[in-house]
Amino acid sequence: MKNKFKFLTKDSIKKKVCTKSFKIINLILLIIIVGLINLDSIVKLFGGDFEDKINVYVIDNVGIYNELETTLNSGYKDILESYNTEIKKADKTIEELKEDVIKDKTNDVIINLTKVENKSLDKMFDAEVISYEKMDKLLYQDIINAINTTKSNMALKEANISSELLTSIYNPVEINRIYLNEDINENQELIEMIGNVIIIVFIVPFFILILLIVQMIGAEINEEKSTKSMEVIISSVSPQVHFMSKLISANVFAIFQGLLLIVYSIIGIVIRLLTSNNMAGVVGTSEVGKITEYINMFTSSELATTILNGLPFFIILMLLSFFAYSLFIGVLASMTTNMEDYNQIQTPVMVFLMVGYYLAIYASVYQGATFIKIAAFIPFISGILAPVLYTLGEMTILDLIISIGLLGGTCALLYKYGLRIYKAGILNYSSSKLWKKIFKSLKEK
Repeated sequence: MKNKFKFLTKDSIKKKVCTKSFKIINLILLIIIVGLINLDSIVKLFGGDFEDKINVYVIDNVGIYNELETTLNSGYKDILESYNTEIKKADKTIEELKEDVIKDKTNDVIINLTKVENKSLDKMFDAEVISYEKMDKLLYQDIINAINTTKSNMALKEANISSELLTSIYNPVEINRIYLNEDINENQELIEMIGNVIIIVFIVPFFILILLIVQMIGAEINEEKSTKSMEVIISSVSPQVHFMSKLISANVFAIFQGLLLIVYSIIGIVIRLLTSNNMAGVVGTSEVGKITEYINMFTSSELATTILNGLPFFIILMLLSFFAYSLFIGVLASMTTNMEDYNQIQTPVMVFLMVGYYLAIYASVYQGATFIKIAAFIPFISGILAPVLYTLGEMTILDLIISIGLLGGTCALLYKYGLRIYKAGILNYSSSKLWKKIFKSLKEK
Protein backbone atom coordinates (compact mmCIF):
# COMPACT_ATOMS: atom_id res chain seq x y z
CA MET A 1 0.00 0.00 0.00
CA LYS A 2 2.90 2.35 0.76
CA ASN A 3 4.39 1.71 -2.68
CA LYS A 4 1.05 2.56 -4.31
CA PHE A 5 0.81 5.73 -2.25
CA LYS A 6 4.35 6.78 -3.26
CA PHE A 7 3.61 5.99 -6.90
CA LEU A 8 0.43 8.09 -6.94
CA THR A 9 2.13 10.97 -5.14
CA LYS A 10 5.22 10.97 -7.40
CA ASP A 11 3.08 10.61 -10.51
CA SER A 12 0.92 13.57 -9.46
CA ILE A 13 3.97 15.75 -8.82
CA LYS A 14 5.61 14.72 -12.10
CA LYS A 15 2.48 15.72 -14.00
CA LYS A 16 3.03 19.28 -12.81
CA VAL A 17 6.80 19.64 -12.49
CA CYS A 18 7.99 17.68 -15.52
CA THR A 19 5.92 19.55 -18.08
CA LYS A 20 6.79 22.24 -20.60
CA SER A 21 4.11 24.55 -19.21
CA PHE A 22 5.64 24.43 -15.70
CA LYS A 23 9.12 25.19 -17.06
CA ILE A 24 7.86 28.00 -19.29
CA ILE A 25 5.78 29.55 -16.49
CA ASN A 26 8.72 29.46 -14.06
CA LEU A 27 11.02 30.95 -16.66
CA ILE A 28 8.51 33.78 -17.08
CA LEU A 29 8.25 34.14 -13.27
CA LEU A 30 12.04 34.34 -13.02
CA ILE A 31 12.17 37.07 -15.66
CA ILE A 32 9.28 39.00 -14.06
CA ILE A 33 10.64 38.85 -10.48
CA VAL A 34 14.20 39.73 -11.51
CA GLY A 35 12.79 42.47 -13.74
CA LEU A 36 10.66 44.00 -10.98
CA ILE A 37 13.58 44.04 -8.54
CA ASN A 38 15.76 45.72 -11.18
CA LEU A 39 13.01 47.81 -12.81
CA ASP A 40 14.85 51.13 -12.53
CA SER A 41 17.98 49.70 -14.19
CA ILE A 42 15.88 48.25 -17.01
CA VAL A 43 14.15 51.57 -17.63
CA LYS A 44 17.53 53.31 -17.72
CA LEU A 45 18.87 50.66 -20.12
CA PHE A 46 16.09 51.45 -22.58
CA GLY A 47 16.56 55.18 -22.43
CA GLY A 48 15.30 56.10 -18.94
CA ASP A 49 16.99 59.25 -17.65
CA PHE A 50 15.66 59.35 -14.11
CA GLU A 51 19.13 58.70 -12.72
CA ASP A 52 20.93 61.18 -14.99
CA LYS A 53 22.73 63.93 -13.13
CA ILE A 54 20.81 67.20 -12.88
CA ASN A 55 23.13 70.18 -12.84
CA VAL A 56 21.79 73.30 -11.16
CA TYR A 57 23.73 76.25 -12.59
CA VAL A 58 23.57 79.44 -10.52
CA ILE A 59 24.21 82.73 -12.35
CA ASP A 60 25.08 84.94 -9.40
CA ASN A 61 24.81 88.67 -10.09
CA VAL A 62 24.07 89.39 -6.43
CA GLY A 63 26.97 87.77 -4.58
CA ILE A 64 25.06 85.17 -2.59
CA TYR A 65 26.13 81.93 -4.30
CA ASN A 66 27.92 80.59 -1.23
CA GLU A 67 24.90 81.22 0.99
CA LEU A 68 22.52 79.61 -1.51
CA GLU A 69 24.77 76.59 -2.00
CA THR A 70 25.10 76.13 1.77
CA THR A 71 21.33 76.38 2.23
CA LEU A 72 20.65 73.82 -0.52
CA ASN A 73 23.30 71.34 0.62
CA SER A 74 22.43 71.57 4.30
CA GLY A 75 18.66 71.86 4.42
CA TYR A 76 17.75 69.90 1.29
CA LYS A 77 20.60 67.42 0.96
CA ASP A 78 18.44 64.27 0.94
CA ILE A 79 16.16 65.60 -1.79
CA LEU A 80 19.09 66.73 -3.95
CA GLU A 81 20.75 63.31 -3.60
CA SER A 82 17.54 61.49 -4.51
CA TYR A 83 17.40 63.47 -7.76
CA ASN A 84 21.17 63.11 -8.32
CA THR A 85 21.50 66.90 -8.30
CA GLU A 86 24.70 68.96 -8.16
CA ILE A 87 24.90 72.72 -7.50
CA LYS A 88 27.40 74.63 -9.64
CA LYS A 89 28.34 78.27 -10.07
CA ALA A 90 27.86 79.10 -13.74
CA ASP A 91 30.96 79.99 -15.77
CA LYS A 92 28.91 80.81 -18.87
CA THR A 93 26.38 83.49 -19.74
CA ILE A 94 22.69 82.83 -19.44
CA GLU A 95 22.30 82.69 -23.22
CA GLU A 96 25.07 80.12 -23.55
CA LEU A 97 23.53 77.96 -20.82
CA LYS A 98 20.12 78.17 -22.48
CA GLU A 99 21.60 77.09 -25.79
CA ASP A 100 23.30 74.10 -24.14
CA VAL A 101 20.06 73.01 -22.44
CA ILE A 102 18.02 73.37 -25.63
CA LYS A 103 20.65 71.63 -27.74
CA ASP A 104 20.99 68.56 -25.49
CA LYS A 105 17.42 68.68 -24.08
CA THR A 106 18.82 68.03 -20.62
CA ASN A 107 17.12 68.20 -17.22
CA ASP A 108 19.61 70.85 -16.06
CA VAL A 109 18.26 73.84 -14.18
CA ILE A 110 19.44 77.47 -14.45
CA ILE A 111 18.95 79.85 -11.52
CA ASN A 112 19.44 83.44 -12.62
CA LEU A 113 19.90 85.84 -9.69
CA THR A 114 19.78 89.56 -10.54
CA LYS A 115 20.00 92.75 -8.53
CA VAL A 116 17.03 95.09 -8.15
CA GLU A 117 17.31 98.82 -8.56
CA ASN A 118 15.50 99.83 -5.39
CA LYS A 119 16.58 97.12 -2.96
CA SER A 120 14.59 96.81 0.27
CA LEU A 121 14.24 94.25 3.04
CA ASP A 122 11.17 92.74 1.38
CA LYS A 123 12.83 92.60 -2.06
CA MET A 124 16.55 91.86 -1.96
CA PHE A 125 16.95 90.44 -5.50
CA ASP A 126 15.06 88.86 -8.40
CA ALA A 127 15.36 85.21 -9.44
CA GLU A 128 14.52 83.13 -12.50
CA VAL A 129 14.35 79.33 -12.52
CA ILE A 130 14.86 78.08 -16.08
CA SER A 131 14.54 74.49 -17.38
CA TYR A 132 13.83 72.79 -20.69
CA GLU A 133 10.70 71.00 -19.45
CA LYS A 134 8.63 71.01 -16.31
CA MET A 135 10.62 70.06 -13.24
CA ASP A 136 9.52 67.65 -10.58
CA LYS A 137 7.34 69.59 -8.12
CA LEU A 138 9.29 68.48 -5.06
CA LEU A 139 12.67 69.52 -6.49
CA TYR A 140 11.27 72.83 -7.76
CA GLN A 141 9.68 73.61 -4.40
CA ASP A 142 12.93 72.90 -2.55
CA ILE A 143 14.87 75.24 -4.86
CA ILE A 144 12.29 77.98 -4.26
CA ASN A 145 12.42 77.42 -0.49
CA ALA A 146 16.23 77.62 -0.54
CA ILE A 147 16.13 80.90 -2.49
CA ASN A 148 13.60 82.37 -0.03
CA THR A 149 15.66 81.20 2.95
CA THR A 150 18.74 82.85 1.44
CA LYS A 151 16.74 86.04 0.93
CA SER A 152 15.65 85.99 4.59
CA ASN A 153 19.27 85.61 5.72
CA MET A 154 20.27 88.60 3.57
CA ALA A 155 17.46 90.68 5.01
CA LEU A 156 18.54 89.86 8.55
CA LYS A 157 22.13 90.82 7.75
CA GLU A 158 20.95 94.08 6.18
CA ALA A 159 19.16 94.77 9.47
CA ASN A 160 22.60 94.69 11.19
CA ILE A 161 21.93 91.44 13.04
CA SER A 162 25.19 89.77 14.04
CA SER A 163 26.24 86.40 12.59
CA GLU A 164 26.18 84.91 16.12
CA LEU A 165 22.56 85.96 16.54
CA LEU A 166 21.71 84.64 13.06
CA THR A 167 23.26 81.29 13.97
CA SER A 168 21.25 81.12 17.20
CA ILE A 169 18.06 82.01 15.29
CA TYR A 170 18.46 79.17 12.80
CA ASN A 171 19.76 76.57 15.24
CA PRO A 172 17.11 73.84 15.58
CA VAL A 173 15.43 73.28 18.93
CA GLU A 174 16.51 70.12 20.73
CA ILE A 175 13.30 68.14 21.20
CA ASN A 176 13.06 65.19 23.55
CA ARG A 177 10.04 63.06 22.55
CA ILE A 178 8.29 61.57 25.58
CA TYR A 179 5.48 58.99 25.39
CA LEU A 180 3.20 58.75 28.42
CA ASN A 181 1.86 55.36 27.30
CA GLU A 182 4.32 52.85 28.76
CA ASP A 183 3.04 50.10 26.44
CA ILE A 184 3.73 52.01 23.24
CA ASN A 185 5.95 50.23 20.75
CA GLU A 186 9.21 52.11 20.20
CA ASN A 187 9.64 50.40 16.83
CA GLN A 188 6.37 51.73 15.39
CA GLU A 189 7.95 53.44 12.37
CA LEU A 190 10.08 50.38 11.64
CA ILE A 191 7.04 48.14 12.05
CA GLU A 192 5.10 50.17 9.49
CA MET A 193 7.97 49.91 7.02
CA ILE A 194 8.38 46.16 7.64
CA GLY A 195 4.60 45.76 7.36
CA ASN A 196 4.66 47.09 3.81
CA VAL A 197 7.42 44.64 2.94
CA ILE A 198 5.51 41.73 4.48
CA ILE A 199 2.58 42.38 2.15
CA ILE A 200 4.89 41.76 -0.79
CA VAL A 201 7.14 38.96 0.47
CA PHE A 202 4.56 36.97 2.46
CA ILE A 203 0.92 37.77 1.73
CA VAL A 204 1.05 37.83 -2.09
CA PRO A 205 3.07 34.57 -2.47
CA PHE A 206 0.83 32.90 0.14
CA PHE A 207 -2.24 33.89 -1.87
CA ILE A 208 -0.72 32.65 -5.14
CA LEU A 209 0.37 29.30 -3.67
CA ILE A 210 -3.10 28.63 -2.23
CA LEU A 211 -4.55 29.27 -5.69
CA LEU A 212 -2.05 26.78 -7.13
CA ILE A 213 -3.17 24.12 -4.66
CA VAL A 214 -6.85 24.77 -5.40
CA GLN A 215 -6.38 24.56 -9.15
CA MET A 216 -4.05 21.55 -9.05
CA ILE A 217 -6.31 19.31 -6.94
CA GLY A 218 -9.49 20.24 -8.80
CA ALA A 219 -7.92 19.80 -12.24
CA GLU A 220 -6.41 16.40 -11.43
CA ILE A 221 -9.52 14.90 -9.84
CA ASN A 222 -11.79 16.12 -12.64
CA GLU A 223 -9.33 14.89 -15.27
CA GLU A 224 -9.32 11.40 -13.73
CA LYS A 225 -13.10 11.36 -13.49
CA SER A 226 -13.67 12.66 -17.03
CA THR A 227 -11.28 10.09 -18.54
CA LYS A 228 -12.76 7.27 -16.39
CA SER A 229 -9.28 6.47 -15.08
CA MET A 230 -10.60 7.07 -11.58
CA GLU A 231 -12.33 3.68 -11.63
CA VAL A 232 -9.07 1.90 -12.46
CA ILE A 233 -7.17 3.77 -9.71
CA ILE A 234 -9.79 3.16 -7.00
CA SER A 235 -9.89 -0.53 -7.91
CA SER A 236 -6.19 -0.74 -6.99
CA VAL A 237 -6.01 1.60 -3.98
CA SER A 238 -8.44 2.74 -1.34
CA PRO A 239 -10.10 6.16 -1.57
CA GLN A 240 -8.21 7.15 1.59
CA VAL A 241 -4.81 6.47 -0.03
CA HIS A 242 -5.89 8.25 -3.21
CA PHE A 243 -7.13 11.23 -1.18
CA MET A 244 -3.89 11.52 0.80
CA SER A 245 -1.75 11.23 -2.34
CA LYS A 246 -3.59 14.20 -3.86
CA LEU A 247 -3.18 16.27 -0.69
CA ILE A 248 0.51 15.50 -0.24
CA SER A 249 1.43 16.03 -3.90
CA ALA A 250 -0.42 19.37 -4.06
CA ASN A 251 1.28 20.63 -0.89
CA VAL A 252 4.74 19.45 -1.96
CA PHE A 253 4.23 21.17 -5.30
CA ALA A 254 3.16 24.42 -3.60
CA ILE A 255 6.15 24.34 -1.22
CA PHE A 256 8.51 23.62 -4.12
CA GLN A 257 7.06 26.51 -6.11
CA GLY A 258 7.38 28.77 -3.07
CA LEU A 259 11.07 27.86 -2.71
CA LEU A 260 11.59 28.64 -6.40
CA LEU A 261 10.04 32.09 -5.87
CA ILE A 262 12.50 32.71 -3.02
CA VAL A 263 15.40 31.64 -5.26
CA TYR A 264 14.20 33.95 -8.05
CA SER A 265 14.04 36.85 -5.59
CA ILE A 266 17.57 36.16 -4.36
CA ILE A 267 18.83 36.06 -7.96
CA GLY A 268 17.14 39.41 -8.62
CA ILE A 269 18.70 41.00 -5.53
CA VAL A 270 22.17 39.65 -6.39
CA ILE A 271 21.88 40.99 -9.95
CA ARG A 272 20.82 44.39 -8.57
CA LEU A 273 23.81 44.54 -6.23
CA LEU A 274 26.22 43.53 -8.99
CA THR A 275 24.89 45.99 -11.57
CA SER A 276 24.10 49.05 -9.44
CA ASN A 277 26.66 51.85 -9.55
CA ASN A 278 27.07 54.89 -7.39
CA MET A 279 28.10 58.31 -8.66
CA ALA A 280 31.77 57.43 -8.28
CA GLY A 281 31.35 54.33 -10.40
CA VAL A 282 32.13 51.83 -7.65
CA VAL A 283 30.09 48.69 -8.30
CA GLY A 284 27.31 48.15 -5.85
CA THR A 285 28.65 50.42 -3.12
CA SER A 286 25.65 52.76 -2.76
CA GLU A 287 23.09 49.98 -3.08
CA VAL A 288 24.91 47.73 -0.62
CA GLY A 289 25.17 50.68 1.75
CA LYS A 290 21.43 51.30 1.69
CA ILE A 291 20.57 47.63 2.17
CA THR A 292 23.15 47.32 4.96
CA GLU A 293 21.64 50.37 6.66
CA TYR A 294 18.15 48.85 6.60
CA ILE A 295 19.44 45.48 7.79
CA ASN A 296 21.36 47.07 10.68
CA MET A 297 18.34 49.13 11.65
CA PHE A 298 16.18 46.00 11.63
CA THR A 299 18.60 43.68 13.45
CA SER A 300 19.32 46.25 16.16
CA SER A 301 15.62 46.59 17.00
CA GLU A 302 13.41 44.41 19.16
CA LEU A 303 11.29 43.72 16.09
CA ALA A 304 13.96 41.37 14.68
CA THR A 305 13.88 39.23 17.83
CA THR A 306 10.09 39.27 17.82
CA ILE A 307 9.86 38.04 14.22
CA LEU A 308 12.54 35.37 14.74
CA ASN A 309 10.64 34.07 17.77
CA GLY A 310 7.44 33.90 15.77
CA LEU A 311 8.96 32.48 12.57
CA PRO A 312 8.51 28.76 13.49
CA PHE A 313 4.85 29.44 14.25
CA PHE A 314 4.46 31.32 10.94
CA ILE A 315 5.77 28.27 9.07
CA ILE A 316 3.46 25.90 10.95
CA LEU A 317 0.46 28.17 10.28
CA MET A 318 1.35 28.37 6.60
CA LEU A 319 1.74 24.59 6.19
CA LEU A 320 -1.48 23.89 8.11
CA SER A 321 -3.28 26.46 5.94
CA PHE A 322 -2.05 24.72 2.80
CA PHE A 323 -3.29 21.40 4.18
CA ALA A 324 -6.65 22.83 5.28
CA TYR A 325 -7.35 24.41 1.89
CA SER A 326 -6.27 21.25 0.04
CA LEU A 327 -8.52 19.12 2.28
CA PHE A 328 -11.51 21.37 1.75
CA ILE A 329 -11.07 21.75 -1.99
CA GLY A 330 -10.29 18.05 -2.44
CA VAL A 331 -13.58 17.10 -0.79
CA LEU A 332 -15.54 19.55 -2.93
CA ALA A 333 -13.76 18.46 -6.12
CA SER A 334 -14.69 14.81 -5.52
CA MET A 335 -18.38 15.68 -5.86
CA THR A 336 -17.97 17.42 -9.23
CA THR A 337 -17.76 15.78 -12.65
CA ASN A 338 -16.21 18.56 -14.77
CA MET A 339 -14.28 21.82 -14.42
CA GLU A 340 -17.41 23.91 -14.96
CA ASP A 341 -19.03 22.44 -11.82
CA TYR A 342 -15.72 22.70 -9.97
CA ASN A 343 -15.30 26.40 -10.81
CA GLN A 344 -18.73 27.10 -9.31
CA ILE A 345 -18.05 25.17 -6.11
CA GLN A 346 -14.78 27.05 -5.47
CA THR A 347 -16.72 30.10 -4.27
CA PRO A 348 -16.56 29.31 -0.49
CA VAL A 349 -12.80 28.78 -0.72
CA MET A 350 -12.23 31.98 -2.65
CA VAL A 351 -14.37 33.98 -0.21
CA PHE A 352 -12.25 32.86 2.76
CA LEU A 353 -9.05 33.48 0.85
CA MET A 354 -10.04 36.98 -0.31
CA VAL A 355 -11.28 37.99 3.16
CA GLY A 356 -7.97 36.93 4.72
CA TYR A 357 -6.00 38.66 1.96
CA TYR A 358 -7.71 42.05 2.35
CA LEU A 359 -7.74 41.91 6.14
CA ALA A 360 -3.98 41.26 6.10
CA ILE A 361 -3.41 44.20 3.75
CA TYR A 362 -5.46 46.63 5.87
CA ALA A 363 -4.32 45.25 9.25
CA SER A 364 -1.85 48.10 9.77
CA VAL A 365 -4.49 50.70 8.85
CA TYR A 366 -7.01 49.36 11.38
CA GLN A 367 -4.41 48.44 13.96
CA GLY A 368 -6.03 47.65 17.30
CA ALA A 369 -9.42 46.71 15.83
CA THR A 370 -11.02 43.86 17.79
CA PHE A 371 -12.72 42.50 14.67
CA ILE A 372 -9.40 41.89 12.86
CA LYS A 373 -7.85 40.25 15.93
CA ILE A 374 -10.81 37.88 16.27
CA ALA A 375 -10.60 37.11 12.55
CA ALA A 376 -6.96 36.06 13.05
CA PHE A 377 -8.18 33.02 15.03
CA ILE A 378 -10.60 31.86 12.31
CA PRO A 379 -9.26 28.83 10.38
CA PHE A 380 -8.58 29.48 6.67
CA ILE A 381 -7.90 33.14 7.57
CA SER A 382 -5.43 32.77 10.45
CA GLY A 383 -2.64 31.46 8.22
CA ILE A 384 -2.40 34.74 6.30
CA LEU A 385 -3.60 37.21 8.96
CA ALA A 386 -2.08 36.01 12.26
CA PRO A 387 1.61 36.47 11.21
CA VAL A 388 0.87 40.04 10.09
CA LEU A 389 -0.87 40.94 13.36
CA TYR A 390 1.94 39.33 15.37
CA THR A 391 4.49 41.46 13.49
CA LEU A 392 2.42 44.56 14.21
CA GLY A 393 2.42 43.67 17.92
CA GLU A 394 -1.30 42.85 18.03
CA MET A 395 -0.82 39.16 18.86
CA THR A 396 1.45 37.18 21.18
CA ILE A 397 3.11 33.77 20.88
CA LEU A 398 0.24 32.34 22.91
CA ASP A 399 -2.24 33.77 20.39
CA LEU A 400 -0.29 32.13 17.57
CA ILE A 401 -0.38 28.79 19.41
CA ILE A 402 -4.16 29.12 19.84
CA SER A 403 -4.53 29.88 16.11
CA ILE A 404 -2.42 26.83 15.29
CA GLY A 405 -4.54 24.67 17.60
CA LEU A 406 -7.80 25.85 16.02
CA LEU A 407 -6.43 25.37 12.51
CA GLY A 408 -5.06 21.91 13.37
CA GLY A 409 -8.41 20.91 14.87
CA THR A 410 -10.16 22.12 11.73
CA CYS A 411 -7.82 19.98 9.58
CA ALA A 412 -8.60 16.94 11.72
CA LEU A 413 -12.38 17.47 11.40
CA LEU A 414 -12.10 18.12 7.67
CA TYR A 415 -10.17 14.90 7.18
CA LYS A 416 -12.51 12.81 9.33
CA TYR A 417 -15.78 14.00 7.77
CA GLY A 418 -14.37 15.00 4.42
CA LEU A 419 -13.12 11.49 3.78
CA ARG A 420 -16.72 10.27 3.97
CA ILE A 421 -17.76 12.72 1.27
CA TYR A 422 -14.70 11.84 -0.79
CA LYS A 423 -15.47 8.10 -0.68
CA ALA A 424 -19.05 8.71 -1.75
CA GLY A 425 -18.30 11.27 -4.44
CA ILE A 426 -15.14 9.99 -6.10
CA LEU A 427 -17.03 7.44 -8.22
CA ASN A 428 -20.24 9.44 -8.46
CA TYR A 429 -20.66 10.98 -11.92
CA SER A 430 -23.97 12.72 -11.31
CA SER A 431 -23.83 16.52 -11.14
CA SER A 432 -27.42 16.98 -9.88
CA LYS A 433 -28.30 17.78 -6.27
CA LEU A 434 -24.66 18.31 -5.37
CA TRP A 435 -25.11 19.78 -1.88
CA LYS A 436 -27.76 17.18 -1.01
CA LYS A 437 -25.25 14.42 -1.80
CA ILE A 438 -22.64 16.14 0.37
CA PHE A 439 -24.88 16.34 3.44
CA LYS A 440 -26.07 12.77 2.91
CA SER A 441 -22.47 11.54 2.81
CA LEU A 442 -21.73 13.25 6.13
CA LYS A 443 -24.42 11.19 7.86
CA GLU A 444 -22.93 7.91 6.66
CA LYS A 445 -20.15 6.22 8.60
